[in-house]
Amino acid sequence: MFSLLKKFGYIILSMSLMAHWLQAKEWDLGDRSLVEDFGMGIVGQKLDIYDPDALSEWVLKTYYRKKYNRTHDDEFEFDSAKQWALEAFKKRISMLRLPSKNDHFNLYLNARFGKYDFKHQRFPVKALTEDSYLTYGGEGKIVSYYQGSKLTFENVDSEKNFIYMKKDQAKRFISKRKSSGGWVDRKLIIHYVYTLQNAKENREFDPGNSEMTIDFTGKIKYMEIMDSSRKTIIQRIDFNDEQKKSEEGKE
Repeated sequence: MFSLLKKFGYIILSMSLMAHWLQAKEWDLGDRSLVEDFGMGIVGQKLDIYDPDALSEWVLKTYYRKKYNRTHDDEFEFDSAKQWALEAFKKRISMLRLPSKNDHFNLYLNARFGKYDFKHQRFPVKALTEDSYLTYGGEGKIVSYYQGSKLTFENVDSEKNFIYMKKDQAKRFISKRKSSGGWVDRKLIIHYVYTLQNAKENREFDPGNSEMTIDFTGKIKYMEIMDSSRKTIIQRIDFNDEQKKSEEGKE
């Protein structure tokens, strides 16, 4: 069972105690169906707080529209259809397969690097900072389709937003990105690999009236600074070891 803590009107989903895990799969919150599944998981753990008649009608109308249209004028058929829909909804919830706290999520962001710092022998990179967040949407059934759900990270470190290179290597790095007209292509891709630590309902779901938004909290495992084609890893920075910085695929 999911472990839930009610606090200040929020329902907090404990990722560490989720019931169904998929192993060795990489996840992406850009998948609206996955965000929607998180919302369904939250709803599934507080079914008893909703008005059962309102919830069952919402389920029937949302997921089984043809059956809703066929039965809603006959109150007896409609009542039976609603009960059937609610049981089907509970079964759908029981079959959810959500990621575990240890499963890896992927995030690719466009970025740029600045001019070389000769004193510290590094290029600054515009990447995630302590104030950064990303927005996501669900499918518009339980979780809002609009980008109202947010992902923040508990361990962002601006001091990691650098490419470290000796002067001669940095000069070659720039030379390879320089056009005939003297323009330097400073575009990069940053690949973040992270785990989800928490998924908490922000705006609460109200059947037929309002859609949920979710606050996700992630923990970065490592970041890979890549060229814009994603073919070359310029530098990998491990967030679990403050001293570890490895370079791969140096240009």
